[in-house]
This record gives sequence, C-alpha cells and structure tokens, in this order.
Amino acid sequence: MGKVADYKNTLLEVLWIAKNTLSTFWFWFPIIYMSYVFVQLWLMFYVSPFTLAILPVALIIYGVRLEEKRVKLRYGLSKTKRLPTSHSMGTSPEPLNQADWEVEQAVEQYEELLKNQKRERKMVS
Repeated sequence: MGKVADYKNTLLEVLWIAKNTLSTFWFWFPIIYMSYVFVQLWLMFYVSPFTLAILPVALIIYGVRLEEKRVKLRYGLSKTKRLPTSHSMGTSPEPLNQADWEVEQAVEQYEELLKNQKRERKMVS
C-alpha cells in the first residue's frame, strides 16, 4: 500500500510541475516568437506585398460606403435630383425643397441651443 501512495504522490508532483511549466509566460515565449519568425519568413518569400494590401483596401472601401449610406439616411439625401439635358442651369432659381428648409431649421435650432448653453454657463459662473 505504501508503493501505491508513492506512485500517487509522484504522479501528482509530475502533473503539478507540468501544469506550472505550461502555464508560465516564459515557456510559451520562445514558441510564440519562433512561430512569428516563421510566419514572417513565409510572408516574405511566398506572399506578395500587393496581396497583403488587398484586405485593408477592401475594408476601407467598405467603410467609406457604409459612412456614405449613414450620412444619406441621417440627412435625407437618398434622393438625388437629376436634371434633364434640356434644362438650362442658370435661367431661373429652383424653389426651396422641404429638405433644405429642414436643414436650415435644424441649424437655427442648433445655434439657439448653443446660445442657451452659453447663457447657462454665464449664470452658473
């Protein structure tokens, strides 16, 4: 029965050492560093730099399109006005659109809000 207890203690010590070794940063540091070096070498010799530029460019284009959609939806610019070729550009002024009025009204409200905030700051201080 003493040998079984010794084997159990030995096994527990080995497992404890393995757990502590595998859970330290310094055990994994050289492995991670060498994998990084190998990936860099592989990229240097087998992958063109132009290939690596494709993904960021695609993400930038996708982001710009999303931003344009967001701005159009926020300010109601989804409908574009197309003039026919027979329309003369400078003959008569176009009537104000409802969207133009809403923008002007929003700007006026924003200016009033800024004035009110300045008044409140002066009153507080």
